[in-house]
Amino acid sequence: MKGISRFFPIFKYPLRWLTRFQEIWDGTEEEHSATVGKPIVYVMRSTSKADLSILQRAAQKRGLPDPVDPLVVNGKTYNRIMYLEELANDVSDQTVSEFHQLLTLHKDQPELDVQLIPAGVFWGRQAGEEAHAGNTMTGDLDNPGHWRKFWLVIFSGRQVLLRFSRSVSLGTMARDHGTDMRIAHKLARVARVHFVRMRHAVAGPKLSQRKELMSALINTPALKKAVSDEARGKKISEEAARKRALSYIDEIAANYNSTLIRVLDRFMTWMWNRIYNGIHVKGGDTIRRLAQQGHEVIYVPCHRSHMDYLLLSYVIYKEGLVPPHIAAGVNLNFFPVGGIFRRGGAFFIRRSFRGNKLYSAVFREYLCWLFQKGYPVEYFSEGGRSRTGRLLPPKTGMLAMTVQGMLRDQQRPVSLVPVYLGYEHIMEVATYLKELKGKDKEKESVFQILKTVAKLRNFGQGFVTFGQPINLKHHLDKVAPNWHESVTRGAQEPERPGWLNPVVGGLAEQVMQGINDSAAANSVNLTALALLSSEHHALMKEELLAQLEVYLGVLREVPYSNMMSVPDETPEELWQQALRTDKFTVNSDTMGEVVSLEHMTAIAMTYYRNNILHLMVVPGIVASIIMAKKTVSVAEIAARTQAIYPSLKAELYLSHNVEDLPLWTEALAEELARQQLITLEDGVCTIAQRESAQWYRLRLLANSASETLQRYCIVLELLQQAQPIMRADLEKQSITLAERLSSIHGIDAPEFYDKKVMSTLIASLKQQGLVEINDEGQQIAAEPVGELSDQVDELIDGPVLQTIRQSVEQFVQQLKEPAEREPREEQKPTESDQNQ
Repeated sequence: MKGISRFFPIFKYPLRWLTRFQEIWDGTEEEHSATVGKPIVYVMRSTSKADLSILQRAAQKRGLPDPVDPLVVNGKTYNRIMYLEELANDVSDQTVSEFHQLLTLHKDQPELDVQLIPAGVFWGRQAGEEAHAGNTMTGDLDNPGHWRKFWLVIFSGRQVLLRFSRSVSLGTMARDHGTDMRIAHKLARVARVHFVRMRHAVAGPKLSQRKELMSALINTPALKKAVSDEARGKKISEEAARKRALSYIDEIAANYNSTLIRVLDRFMTWMWNRIYNGIHVKGGDTIRRLAQQGHEVIYVPCHRSHMDYLLLSYVIYKEGLVPPHIAAGVNLNFFPVGGIFRRGGAFFIRRSFRGNKLYSAVFREYLCWLFQKGYPVEYFSEGGRSRTGRLLPPKTGMLAMTVQGMLRDQQRPVSLVPVYLGYEHIMEVATYLKELKGKDKEKESVFQILKTVAKLRNFGQGFVTFGQPINLKHHLDKVAPNWHESVTRGAQEPERPGWLNPVVGGLAEQVMQGINDSAAANSVNLTALALLSSEHHALMKEELLAQLEVYLGVLREVPYSNMMSVPDETPEELWQQALRTDKFTVNSDTMGEVVSLEHMTAIAMTYYRNNILHLMVVPGIVASIIMAKKTVSVAEIAARTQAIYPSLKAELYLSHNVEDLPLWTEALAEELARQQLITLEDGVCTIAQRESAQWYRLRLLANSASETLQRYCIVLELLQQAQPIMRADLEKQSITLAERLSSIHGIDAPEFYDKKVMSTLIASLKQQGLVEINDEGQQIAAEPVGELSDQVDELIDGPVLQTIRQSVEQFVQQLKEPAEREPREEQKPTESDQNQ
């Protein structure tokens, strides 16, 4: 067989001892099963015996045919492997001839369907350097010679990646394009381009030395102009302004080091195995496909913990892709971790650089340079870690710079990938609660890291889901059809077009919705949801398991999105997983086990519940309407939900449109009926008998939305009774009333009176036309707000509603008292008053 010498059996055994590999199948398991049953031929780049040894072992592991065994068709043998490059930079003529032979076979035998499987082997996964690609140990270059391969085996043999690409059907190709030699040549060229792109996706572009990077950036037309403007504006010399710009570049730029990534890979593998029971990854095939197609991939994850940087880079690396360059806060640039992060791909950004035009220009130019070079990039659109477990309102600065990068005539397609990161335990939650109560944020330091390391223990499971990619070009074509008119050629700084701000705002919202679409329900957040929905945060174990069954049924049968993850385990298995995290108190008596949350633990558990609150809020609203009305039609449920939904959508970044609600609520009603929580006949829902087990489970489901509805009730009551009112006063008084309600009725949820949540709600009401602004800039409730307020009031428990109304009446009375005293205060003093 071509490429396999008689000495191969001698070499392969030492190679087995010297090498360790990871194999990745790019397609789905269904595609793999379909491929295994067909004739298979492998395509490789070079005739390396070391590569063949890795392929042979990986094929055996995958249940694929041995590449050493020939392919036999109708008694005739063919080579099982095709090598694209027998000589460097030259496509093998024999390979083209073999492609032609296989294509011709399909002409004579249409039922034959040979599958070509490209197999890329990467030693060390190093990109090499632009100016020093001749270094022997720079890692995997396209087709090294024998001596260089020997050193690669010695130094990189324990870090080998083999990627099986999706199979290519020669039967389909023969039918669609023919079988002549021209098609065979084209197939060989496409295969070679495929391997070039695969190498770029795995190792990234060749690295630039730091000095060359700084020189290239400072000499771009955009930065030359920015330096000149800085010199004129600050009345300093151009040389001083240039040095300042270079210092900014040095402060910002990453210094990616492939060797450090390999070391960190081993350390992270040890650490994740130590602190996590498993990391669940979904959507990895999506990002591999994007990278293989030559896209500039920009990861936009939610931000829960400092673990996010490490976990996401680790997962991407394990998915067979180059780790991204990460936008990190400059607060993390301290000794010694700043240098490690920088070499791991982090570039540092100040929290705010408003007013510093030179810094802004330098950062924007660096970001565009990353895009143009083809480095994947990661940034957190929330700007900081969420302290409540909800998504924060996005900061749009990085997204705006990304869009402006497209206006630099970016040739490669750009795709934004929303990423959901979820955990069963987050080590910073206790700190977050202290900060929410007013404690100053602790400054990151070496001592803080040492304290954190000392706390490392079993953190349960981690979840990483890569959401639906957003193709930036397609998005701009849809929302700003004339965006091409703003494109500038070369490195010239584009003008800021008028359409940029609204487009970026919509894009940010779509990214946040994509993150929430990819949410993962797990044992801890589902258990937290059940217990926090119960009175006194306690349930009998049997009740808890029954409620978990309710949640799992709703999430599986009426999924919020096709990207979300729902556990496959039974309620009992989920409870055992949650129990291992030591977050729940279990007391036993003669009647069984009672699961509860202690006071401080209950507050902390709101964080985990809030990770998935958006998945359960609409089912909770539906259950609340049924509980309140006792008997109600599905049409009325849909109408009432539609009235509340725009505010829910804005607050929780829900991706469904209002028009989807009738079908969604109908499906939820059918699921509740299937679980026998209600009866459904002729489109009418009827609640189960009061105090029955089914009634109680429906009640707990309704309580998923109770705090949200109570907050809406507060704002709507204030709008009706205290108008006209300034927006700042409305926000302030809403927060005050929410804090009072929290104290009286034991609502231990920090986000219940969070200013950002209140502000988002009020802005949503204004956008819906439910709030108007008078000539003095005061908020006035529009007429429809009264109807909405009455509908919300029906869904609130009587004691809670009474507290809200009494509190609002007290506030209104306090407003009236100064107004009543004011005329008396303005009267002129009498003569007797003056004498006194």
